[in-house]
Formats: sequence, structure tokens, C-alpha cells
Amino acid sequence: MSKEKYVIYIAVLTASFGYIFDFDSAVISSSIEILASTFKIDKRMVGILITIVLIGGLVGGLCAGYFSEKIGRKKTIIYSLIGFLIGGFITIFSINIEMFMLGRLVMGLGLGSIFLVGSIYIIEISPIETRGRNGTINQLFMPFGLVVGFWLAYLITNSLTNRFIINNSWRVLFFLETFQGLIIFILFLKIPESPRWLYLKGFKDKARESLKKVLPDERVEKVMEELNITESNEKMPNKRNFQSITKGIKIVLFLVVVSAIFKQFSGINPIIYYAPEIFQETSLVNTSGYFQSVTMGVYEILGSVIVLFLIDKYGRKKLLFYGTLIMTISLGYLAYALFYKERGVYDVYSVYIYNLTYTVAFGTALTVYISEITPNSIRSLGVTLFNVINYIFDITLTQIYPVIDLRSESLPFFIFFIISLLSLFFIPLIPETKGKTLEEIGEYWNKIK
Repeated sequence: MSKEKYVIYIAVLTASFGYIFDFDSAVISSSIEILASTFKIDKRMVGILITIVLIGGLVGGLCAGYFSEKIGRKKTIIYSLIGFLIGGFITIFSINIEMFMLGRLVMGLGLGSIFLVGSIYIIEISPIETRGRNGTINQLFMPFGLVVGFWLAYLITNSLTNRFIINNSWRVLFFLETFQGLIIFILFLKIPESPRWLYLKGFKDKARESLKKVLPDERVEKVMEELNITESNEKMPNKRNFQSITKGIKIVLFLVVVSAIFKQFSGINPIIYYAPEIFQETSLVNTSGYFQSVTMGVYEILGSVIVLFLIDKYGRKKLLFYGTLIMTISLGYLAYALFYKERGVYDVYSVYIYNLTYTVAFGTALTVYISEITPNSIRSLGVTLFNVINYIFDITLTQIYPVIDLRSESLPFFIFFIISLLSLFFIPLIPETKGKTLEEIGEYWNKIK
């Protein structure tokens, strides 16, 4: 296998983390009714059933940043996959709701960790020419997980006649999810460690060997020289003294926080979670929840494919700006349509266009950008901060949205529209990362005094 194909193989394998993440969302969403019947739980417990994996993901993400710095990207991913597998087997063989919740919590810990560290890993190991593309593959695989998960759930509950299998369809679905995780775990054992992490920890010979597996020989020494220069100039921030952090690092951390706020307050998660209700509010067209879920997934795939082919050619900023521009127009139209009660098929397409352009801008291009913009010495910190803020606002906005929606159908969309509009003034101010090595990006921030 050539080095170029080997990097693509690593990118696809790492992208399978995103696939499992969304496959899990589809499985739990499809199993709510039968789980409620099996364990005799009320609506309040159903809500906890959904959010407990998010809580596990939040905690897992917090821990992952620390451990990825201490023991390495690869080991953190492997241990997280082991945790995910343990949680999966607990879930499959649950005999009561307490055991099921424990399994889901442990699965969430693993999912949150591998998803976060995987995004760091693929950026650090990719060549400069295909770094954006490889980072995008992860986002491309996520909606596939959603579509495959819903399709399998539909197949089991509607095409099979065995009553025992139907009644235990949730066990079958979680078994399929855990089995896929086991395959990923076995394949990942032979993947090299991140050369950037190895170098920062003083394992320079191992870093060189890792680079030789993914880069042409003539490029290896050049990257090693850049790493040496970056190491001498970069300083790890002193966690006890904020004043000791350089101005450049403070700006990076500010960009991370603001980007996470813009990403969540553009409204993606409330819109995804409450899509059936939103379609009822915005349109006279009646479509099934299954069709809506699959269609939303198809539009996410289309958005990811657009980024896959354009991100390394046109850069991150252009995709961010133009994707956000169309997304903002869609939100503005939806706020207008809901306020004036003008409903029709165009409102449904506005939601789909919003979903597509969100995937292009904040869903994919921004995720790649955050992993690139943070210098080697604080990449784990930066990506962890970005993901933790996303989890917190994800949980918060999902709970707040129905309350605001009860007061005014148009108000949530108006808020999302204003936040997206503000982000259009923010995006032109950020530096481009296209065509720059991670070390060159780090040097850019080091020069800001």
C-alpha cells in the first residue's frame, strides 16, 4: 500500500468514530418506545435516557484532552474504545433500567473521548496537501451512521416477523453497534502514534519513524526541522498563571470559545432534535419522521461531499463564509415565514438548505479549522475546550428551545438568524490555514507579542 493510500486508510478508520457516534444516536432514537415499554419508564425517564449519553460524552471529552497529552493520542483512543465496548455489552445484556443507564453512561464516556481525540489525531498525521480533506472524511461518515442506523432499525421492526427479535430489537441494534466498534478497535491497534505528540514528548526517533509511514522520505526531515523550530519557540501555557500565556495563545483560545458559541447558537441541535415538530410548524406538507431523518442525513452527506472536494482547493474561510451566508438567509426566511404564518413546501426546503450549508460551514469546515488553528502545544486543550462548550450548549439549548417555542414559533429562528448574521462579521477576521503546515500556523501565533 502506498503512503498516500495508507493515509486515506487511516483517515477512513478515524472517520468511523463519527460514524459510530451518529449510528448510536439513530439506535437510541429508534428504540425509545420499546425501551419505555420494556423497562416501564415514564416520559421523564425517557428524557434522562437520551441525555445520559451526552453527559457521558461531556465527561469523556474533558478527560480525553488530559489523557491524550499524557499517554498519547493512540493509547487514549484504544482505551476509550475498550470503555465503549464494555459499555456496549452492559447495555446489550441489561436486565433493568439501572443497568441500562450505566451501560449508556459508559458508552458515552467512550464515544465522547474517541470522537474528540480522533479529530486531533487525523489532523496531526495528515500531509499538508490533504489535511483538510482527511479531516472532512470524519464529518462525511457521520450522516452515514445516522442513515444506516435508522435503516437497520426500520428493517428489524418492519420486515421481520419473529416477535422475540422485534421485542428485543434494541438489543440487536446495540449488538450491531458494539460489534462495529470491536472491528474498529482491532484495526486501530496497528495504526502509528501521532508524530507531533511523539516529538513534543521527546521521542524524536519514534516521531521520525511515524512520519516515514505517511510522508515521502524527502518531506520527513523538513517536517522534523519545523518541529524543532516550533519546539524552541512555543511555550506551554502555565495553568496557574493566566498572565504567563502569550498573547497569540490567548487569541487562539478566544477564537475557540467564540467559534463554539457561534456553532451552537446557529441552532443546529434544536433543529435536528425537534425536526418533526419544526416541519409541522413550517409546512403544510406531511412527511413521516423516518423520511425526514433520512432526508436530513442525505443533505448532511451532500454538504460533507462539497467540503471534501473544495476545502483544500479554496480554503477554510471561503467555505465558512459562503456556507454561513446561505445558512443565515435560510434562517431569516424561516423566521419570517413563521412570524407571518406563511407556510408551504418552500419552508421544508429552507430547513434542508440550512442543514446542508450548516454542514459545509460550522459542521465540517469549522471543525477542521479548530484542529488546525491550535498550536501543537495546546491542541488537546483547544479542541477539548471547543467540544466541551459544544456539549454544554447542546444540552442547554435542547432543553430551552421548547420553552421559547411555546411563547413564539418564530422567536428561536430569529435568535439563530441574528447569531449567524454576527458570525458573518467575525469570519473575515480569522487567519486562513490552507497551504500552511501545523508548525507554520504555530509560528504565526508565536510571533504575536
